[in-house]
Amino acid sequence: MKNLVYFLAFGLLMAAPVTMAAEDLAPKSSAETRMEKKEAADWYKKKLARQKKAIAALKKVKNEKTAKKAADAIMKHYGKLVGGEKTAMGTTAAAEVPETDAMDDMATKYEKQLEKLQEQLNSEIERIGELGIECPELDEAIDAVNTY
Repeated sequence: MKNLVYFLAFGLLMAAPVTMAAEDLAPKSSAETRMEKKEAADWYKKKLARQKKAIAALKKVKNEKTAKKAADAIMKHYGKLVGGEKTAMGTTAAAEVPETDAMDDMATKYEKQLEKLQEQLNSEIERIGELGIECPELDEAIDAVNTY
């Protein structure tokens, strides 16, 4: 009898992860799908706006002084995503880009706009590279723009 109880308990422990995994594979409701699409659209709209502001700031770079100003302007928009900000509860962690099917769908929707902005961003980075400006803050800001 004692062994039977152990086998039942062991069986329940082994079955719990399987049932949890089956719940993850269950189809999503239409409300969840709508919410994911809305969050993905919001993410990409904000991404486009941040990139436009970053490009505008990079266009103003002429020397090291303006490079630092541009880095500050860019990090004003990307600082929360990069993390490391001090809050009352400690420092914040870097944001993670959501990975859902809705994000893939929105990526195809905004593909042309993103490519255009990326080309502009690359040309500005190349122009700044030709100026030979050494500014670690600007390098960090450019990395943030490329990541998020």
